[in-house]
Amino acid sequence: MQVYIRHDQPAVMAALVRKLAAKGIKVTVDSGVPDGPVDWWIEWGNGYWARPPVAGRMLNVGSYSSPAASNDMAEKFLGLNRLRAFLGDDGTSWPVAVWPKEYQVYLWDAQVVAVQRKVATRYFREFAGAKTNTPRFQWLERLTTWERERLLPMAVRTLHCLGLDFGKVRLGVNRSSGPVIIGFDPAPSVSPRLTQVYAEAIADSLTAWQRSVTVTIGSDPEFMLSLLPQKRMVPASRFFPRNGLVGCDNRRAFGASDDFPLAEVRPQPAPTPEAAVSELRQALKEASRLCPYTNIAWVAGSEPYPGYPIGGHIHFGGLKVSGQLIRALDQYVALPLLFLENPETARRRRRFYGLLGDFRLKPHGFEYRTPGSWLTSPELAWVALSLAALVARHYKRLPRWDFQRLRLQEAFYGGDLTALAPTLETCLTELCTLERTAETAKLARIIWQMRAEGEKSLETIDLRAAWGLPTGVHRYRQVARPRYSFAWIPGRAIRG
Repeated sequence: MQVYIRHDQPAVMAALVRKLAAKGIKVTVDSGVPDGPVDWWIEWGNGYWARPPVAGRMLNVGSYSSPAASNDMAEKFLGLNRLRAFLGDDGTSWPVAVWPKEYQVYLWDAQVVAVQRKVATRYFREFAGAKTNTPRFQWLERLTTWERERLLPMAVRTLHCLGLDFGKVRLGVNRSSGPVIIGFDPAPSVSPRLTQVYAEAIADSLTAWQRSVTVTIGSDPEFMLSLLPQKRMVPASRFFPRNGLVGCDNRRAFGASDDFPLAEVRPQPAPTPEAAVSELRQALKEASRLCPYTNIAWVAGSEPYPGYPIGGHIHFGGLKVSGQLIRALDQYVALPLLFLENPETARRRRRFYGLLGDFRLKPHGFEYRTPGSWLTSPELAWVALSLAALVARHYKRLPRWDFQRLRLQEAFYGGDLTALAPTLETCLTELCTLERTAETAKLARIIWQMRAEGEKSLETIDLRAAWGLPTGVHRYRQVARPRYSFAWIPGRAIRG
């Protein structure tokens, strides 16, 4: 493959070019536009806008030169995505007492390649004027669980929300406010150590990009239980185990530490959407066997009960996550499904869950977590899984990400379907041109039909009826579990 790196000072990239050449990758570095077509164009400079695209894939091209380039605009993008950011001075002029611990996270194509940490000791905070005691960033070989689960996903989502494929994210941490984004750089300086890790990351991405893989589609959509006729919530843990084909999500109920209100089904992965829906039906039949009560309705959607948002996570097996893949899922999966959700509950859900670019790495691949629960009907489940499978097969041909515009991100989180309608039409047209088959035409037709008829995944629909599941012959009588509060006297418990 032919890789072109645009840099304002090509000599700076000489070491990176040598390491890539040693791996058999043809690399050209210049400060202008490539003379002919190239496979990859990597923008490692102050930003460049190239339209139409002149490469098979373009990384950071047309991103940093967008309105997100200004710190004020970048803060607006990050704020919409529930990411706290203070970018005014790139974190360099903050008193050390404000951020006693700082991190620099280096990323490439939705993957973390290196992490640095700087800790200001108590001695330094007292004598901050002494330059000899200035703390320095140290490379981290091992990360704590908190750093892996809080800091790294935050850094990945920072670049994703700004439309960047790689770069450096700087995070400040203190005890009172938690991690805060205090800077980002789409063209980090390449020290000898970073040159090595970036060369390895680029080579791995190129290999994964060229490799043909067999993709499997799985899921773990959630639902909740509603006691009729009062529609009172019944915890799923009353019927389902924690693990297995049918289980409970690990979120606990408010005010009850031993109840888990969310149920989820975990069907086996399948090679096609039709097979995935069949596996899903088998899992729901098992759930029906465990909860065979006529007066308990199964409800899905975005937020069946206030304060309990639920999701329809889609799993991809055998596929390496990349920035372009996650953006394609935002554009061609999350956006169409938004039109098939209950607008009010979907808007509430996205205050905390269902953010753009929300994914989690798994041993088999990764799971995409942005959509709400599409479990309401088999037709909606087929639409969600078909969109996911179509994007997984053709994401390399789908560079579009209209959420680069702040107005569209605001419309997505605000549920403004009128503003998003032209984008939906463009997306469905592009999907139909990818595969000119009856299945793709059927997919677009069902989406348009559901949207025109106003068929939303309402939280009031009993999904057992929609899926044709048996409802059983027994009636459930809910008995409140005793709750205990412990007194200061040892061995004494007071029933609450």
